[in-house]
Amino acid sequence: MLLFFILSALRVSAGFHGSQQVSTDLSGSVLFLGNETISREPGSGGNVLSTNSDLLWKECPPGSSQRIVSLEREEIFSREYFSGPFSIGNEIMVSVPGEILILDHLGTLQRSYSTGEYPGSLCSNEENIWFVSSRDGVLKKIDTRTSVQNTVSLSFTPVTVQYGNGLLLMGKADGGYSIVTVAGVELLTIQEGFMGFFSGSNTVTFTRSKEFEGCETLSWETVSVDIRTGMETVVSIQPGNDSMVSSPATDDPAAHFDVPYMHQRWDTPDWFDGSWSCGPTSCMMAVQYYNRLTPDSIWCSSPTGHWSQWGNYIPSEYTFLGYTYDILGKSPGEVWVPGAHGFICRDIGGAIWAEMTSWMTQHSLTSYQLGTTWSACTSELDNSWTVVASTTSPFTNGHILLFNGYYDDHSVICNDSYGNQNLPGWGTLPNGKDVVYDWPGYNNGNTQLGVSQLFSARSEVLSPAGELIDDRSLGYRKLGPCQYWHEQETGYNGYSWWTYSTGAPPDTCFVEWIPEIPSEAWYLVETYIPSAHASATGIYHINSSTGWVTASVNQGNYSDQWATVGTFFLSPSSAMVKMGDYTGTQSQHISFDAIRFTQQTSIDEQNTSDVSSNYTVSQNPINTNSSLPFYLPDNFNGFIQVFDLSGRLVLTTQLSIPAKALLPGLYLAVINDEGSVHRTRFTVIK
Repeated sequence: MLLFFILSALRVSAGFHGSQQVSTDLSGSVLFLGNETISREPGSGGNVLSTNSDLLWKECPPGSSQRIVSLEREEIFSREYFSGPFSIGNEIMVSVPGEILILDHLGTLQRSYSTGEYPGSLCSNEENIWFVSSRDGVLKKIDTRTSVQNTVSLSFTPVTVQYGNGLLLMGKADGGYSIVTVAGVELLTIQEGFMGFFSGSNTVTFTRSKEFEGCETLSWETVSVDIRTGMETVVSIQPGNDSMVSSPATDDPAAHFDVPYMHQRWDTPDWFDGSWSCGPTSCMMAVQYYNRLTPDSIWCSSPTGHWSQWGNYIPSEYTFLGYTYDILGKSPGEVWVPGAHGFICRDIGGAIWAEMTSWMTQHSLTSYQLGTTWSACTSELDNSWTVVASTTSPFTNGHILLFNGYYDDHSVICNDSYGNQNLPGWGTLPNGKDVVYDWPGYNNGNTQLGVSQLFSARSEVLSPAGELIDDRSLGYRKLGPCQYWHEQETGYNGYSWWTYSTGAPPDTCFVEWIPEIPSEAWYLVETYIPSAHASATGIYHINSSTGWVTASVNQGNYSDQWATVGTFFLSPSSAMVKMGDYTGTQSQHISFDAIRFTQQTSIDEQNTSDVSSNYTVSQNPINTNSSLPFYLPDNFNGFIQVFDLSGRLVLTTQLSIPAKALLPGLYLAVINDEGSVHRTRFTVIK
């Protein structure tokens, strides 16, 4: 039988101190003793320890060291970060990297035990200390007399541990709690809940989500369970609005790598309700971190008007790399949509783990389940690979996030597609980029997550833009309908993109190569031609300092080779090469691989051949009123650039210089012929 009560105060119980109730809000960012507010520091409601004579709690003030605060004596302990306080007889335990410290009630160190790691949750019955190894995903026990450490075998992955009356209350990675004996025998399973504690000799109290809208919890209830009978006493509560954690997104680039952000509601089409699309949106952010899909920009009206580059892929059908995403999935209001949402969410409306990994794999990522340990997560992040995570928190019973960084104190940096859970208005604002949450069992003053499963989302990390731009680097922009693009495992660095050429303008698909060059100067521009799907003559458009110029390269003449496009005077602010699929000939293969920009110290020192009799002018000098034809091989298929003495590009031609095109003076002709570059000087007279 369930007994329901209405809680008059909007608070969550955190235990008792004497006869007074200790409570906090859902975020753990405010601490009440009875009706008195005793702390509003982040984390103050997360670790509370009541002794016979004192009440102690942890505070995590932004920008300062974490500390233990005593009701009687104010601050008694401070470190950059730690876990605690926890009870061990009449003393206090805290965990720091590598060891557990035992303090007296003045904060003075009494003794320590080596752990070799940094556990976030621990407890003791004086004879033993139990702690959860987030590194290994197991429960460990230290004999306080011998310091011998052993592993306690469990049938689940633990994230938190508490001791009471000879039993252990274990938080589980997949949600909820288990009550086990000190030997690890499970007595009672609680399917879901958070903020649990022993509230009596035979009672456990915790908070449970009650009503949901998509990933967001709308109401909660406090549940007390009789361990002997399993009988529940339930108290309905509502969230307060005055005590959310005030934690902004991180601005620390050393702790994370940048991932494009998308909000599941505000970066999808206006006609679509993305409240259930945390899984597809998080997977899409992972895919676009590796620059897979081309932009399909749409205008989104809320919360203010803006363009979204990839939101249309969430509820709309598309084809990519041979897969057509036309499976229908349920969204709010019984609206059935295709696209990433349809494929990943199907008929249940929420993300299906197996379909998330399948979808990312079909977009050329390596994706599989990683487990739930801190080490599994950080080993991926250390390689700059994104991690998609199925999580819970006080504000959601199930939500998919993307991890893109971490701190040593066991906080994770996330792109939360529903917004920032640390601030009021979660779900209503697009403020979820690079937010900081706490790993299960750790209290650093942020919203504490539960992690049900981690998923790898690996591919080759894009290298920084520089003087070489490849399809696996920044500065490479692939544009046009994604169904026309094909990827192959050949080309520079082992990959390239190709499509079919078109016979009529404009370009349907095209690529922009945007380099980072050090200074305004002459640059030899070369393109890498892969060994397959490269038979068309590509038309390259180069944005030089004097304007756009055009050069052609017959890709069929090369195979896994660099081909010269030409030498151009380029500026760091405007340098760019563009090539599209329009060539004038339909249905040939055209590849879009790497482009290399090599600075030349002067025109005379360019990477050119000696003057050849096969590449020269018909007469020298030449009168301004006469045209100047060039002697060129019969199979010449290149172009000619003419420079004046100051190094300025004067004109580009293919066969001859028209009469009156040049003023009297000395000129240099640079002749580019599909991989070879020749030069010749000539003079124009009156």
